[in-house]
Amino acid sequence: MNGPAVLVVEDVPQIRATAVQLFEELGCEAFDAYNGHQALKILDAHPEIQALFADVRMPGMNGPELAQVARRLRPDLRIVLTSGYVSRDDVPAGIPFVPKPWRTSDLADVVRRAPATGDWAPGTAA
Repeated sequence: MNGPAVLVVEDVPQIRATAVQLFEELGCEAFDAYNGHQALKILDAHPEIQALFADVRMPGMNGPELAQVARRLRPDLRIVLTSGYVSRDDVPAGIPFVPKPWRTSDLADVVRRAPATGDWAPGTAA
């Protein structure tokens, strides 16, 4: 694998599996979680994760809430939110957004902008 390690957080199993497959096809090591609480445990256990790709609308902890906690825990983590129900205008400023359905080029851009060393600028648009 020559891409960054990505954590996909999505509560719908089929959508989560599709995202994981697409990131793996792009050369990433992909981890997955079904909610924000599980994602935080995985982030803690895997410091090699460089990018968080999370759905905006999830039960319990939503994507923006997860992003806020994850950024406090891992300031160097690249965070990208996604949704098929909300628009860019509904996502907090400074957090990149990729609408569903995804285009492979959108996910490739997420991967391209997540450097191997973690020295990206938080909040850089995807």
